[in-house]
Amino acid sequence: MGLKRREFLQQAGRVLAAIGISETLWLRLGDRYLEALAQPTARKLALLVGVDKYPDSPLHGCVTDVELQRELLIYRFGFAPSDILTLTDAQATRDNIETAFVTHLSGQAKPGDVVVFHFSGCGSRVSLAESPGIMQNSLVPADDVLPLLANRAVNDILEETLLLLVRSLATENAIAILDTSYTYPGSRKNGNFRIRSRPRPTIGEPSLAELTFAEGLKSSPNLRPAAVVLAAGANSQLAAEQEWNGFTAGLFTYALTQTLWWATPASSFSVSFSRAAGTVEQMTGLSQEPQIRHHDLTAPLAVNFSSLMLNSPASDGAVTAVEEGGKTVQLWLGGLSPGVLECCAGSVFAVDSSAGARLLLRGRTGLSAKAQVLDKPDRTDGQLTAGELVREEIRVLPRNIGLTVALDSGLERIERVDATSAFSTLPQLAAVGSEQPADCRFGRVPETSLAETVSPHEPGLIQSRYGLFSLAQILIPDTQGDGGEAVKVAVQRLTPQLKALQAGKLLRLTVNEGSSRLKVRAVLATLAPQARTVAQREPVRAGGDYRLEPLSGESEKSVGDYIPSVEKGSSLQYGLYNDSDRPVYFAVFCTDSAGRLSVLGAEGEMSRAIAPGENLTVPAAGAILFEGFANGWAVSGPIGLAEIMVIFSENPFAQTLAAIEAEMPQTRDAQSIRVLLNPLNVARAVLEDLHAASIPGVQKVGISTDDLALDVNVWATLSFVYRVV
Repeated sequence: MGLKRREFLQQAGRVLAAIGISETLWLRLGDRYLEALAQPTARKLALLVGVDKYPDSPLHGCVTDVELQRELLIYRFGFAPSDILTLTDAQATRDNIETAFVTHLSGQAKPGDVVVFHFSGCGSRVSLAESPGIMQNSLVPADDVLPLLANRAVNDILEETLLLLVRSLATENAIAILDTSYTYPGSRKNGNFRIRSRPRPTIGEPSLAELTFAEGLKSSPNLRPAAVVLAAGANSQLAAEQEWNGFTAGLFTYALTQTLWWATPASSFSVSFSRAAGTVEQMTGLSQEPQIRHHDLTAPLAVNFSSLMLNSPASDGAVTAVEEGGKTVQLWLGGLSPGVLECCAGSVFAVDSSAGARLLLRGRTGLSAKAQVLDKPDRTDGQLTAGELVREEIRVLPRNIGLTVALDSGLERIERVDATSAFSTLPQLAAVGSEQPADCRFGRVPETSLAETVSPHEPGLIQSRYGLFSLAQILIPDTQGDGGEAVKVAVQRLTPQLKALQAGKLLRLTVNEGSSRLKVRAVLATLAPQARTVAQREPVRAGGDYRLEPLSGESEKSVGDYIPSVEKGSSLQYGLYNDSDRPVYFAVFCTDSAGRLSVLGAEGEMSRAIAPGENLTVPAAGAILFEGFANGWAVSGPIGLAEIMVIFSENPFAQTLAAIEAEMPQTRDAQSIRVLLNPLNVARAVLEDLHAASIPGVQKVGISTDDLALDVNVWATLSFVYRVV
């Protein structure tokens, strides 16, 4: 087996020589590959592997990951279905994976072709018999075996073997995507997340067949100097999967594929990847930080996904089947965020290639949905076909969106009963089991010292403290209580924080950078202690002929820092640009790591319109963005992730202003950051204002609903996530 493969790979090992382009330069100029990748002779090949059914460590989202990648590659990147080979569960043995790589990828790829390899499943670490102290990363196939003292061999695929396979390909346009982790943290769960690593101590070593195969690859005379890997996290970090409403998927795969659905040919891959990485870190904290691993920084980086799309428009999904004589269609909605996907029943989508064709969503199962065809395509045949791309046009959201709290499994039965009872008394708040989909978690705060836990009245009795946690089981700042409080008292104490978290959830449901048609943009910069651009955002479908300002040199150097960091005490300022042909209004909100919601800007700024073609800075203070060190917003604690949402609308924020003024009539500070006392009322008012702005567009489409209906043509919410350090 090894000899034949070596000979085969040697013949297929034709590669281009390294041309000395750094990784950072490629990330900025990746569209240079567009012309080569657009050639009609270029072929696009993929091998997608997902394993859920392990003998002793079952997962639930790896096969979904394969489906996420497959639909993306077919409908967004133009891969032929026959050129995508999938191996799932029992098919994904060590021998099958390596054989499929050789026959499907190595055996067919030619110079200039595109190759994608994806693996979702458990990872582990193994040691070599001759170097027992040196551990190597490995991928765990479906035929995982338990090592014995007498025979420590396992069926793992060494990560080094995989990289050798990628390097042996005849094309330089190859990339490997690994949604797995190698270190077992001692538990299969981390809050609401299931960990993708083999749940047992590492005592195994590679099989002789694996080592022989790897040695054969090393002898190939045409190995390229590097392989490019998109990794779910660093070697010592976790890779997690999560259950959403109706499906489970890897956090990294879902975030990456969702972002790439609405990337554009002009997009930099580094921008798409950084947004996906930021989404993952926002959910998991620093326990999972996706990475681009490029072992030879002097060689050109591999395929730029953005350039594969050619003229394909940014999309939220695709038609996968046409049914009932063209009256209904099946959709794949991989480009929608999980929150919007959960609420999307009744929403309207437009078919990009068919003028006038609109689809009304009637039902959803996981990432698939059924839609009614409202308007026939404006073309000769009058029929839709599978493969046509769709985008949001009207986003419909229920008015009664609540907050779901998972009760930690460490609570005693009586504590869970009391918590469920207490949450049931609060409107639009629900308590669920520890492993069910949720927005946050309620549980005991781990005690750090015995002195903090002993009751003065009952020496030796450890008292419980309760608090709120993220889904990754990270304590939300300022939510822990004093020792000895009852569960029901704790829930009542936490009610303000719960309402703030619910308000933040509502505002995030308005984020529509991927579907908005409003021609606006926003730039975040620090004014002090150093003037620099931190981040910039614009709707990808706005179709403007402008280009965003280039990032500062310091920002460009931080290629691997996917969430920008801002020092506590820094001064922030926004530049807001209106490139549309009509006035737009704006509102700016900030949520910190404690969940508090603030409105940013001086009183009266939200009632001011930005004229067509004009821009302004917020806060104004007579300063020009990027020049000088004028007063901005001072960044205060707590340390951790913060998010600012800039919301543009064609209509004034009348109800929002009224809600803010009703609770804070005493505020007169022209430069204030106002922490909202009743953030839920304000968030609901924002949704009502966007709904009011959307009424003409909704009426034009011809739908009627009692829910909130938001027209993507009249509003844009741009999200900036950064780390306060």
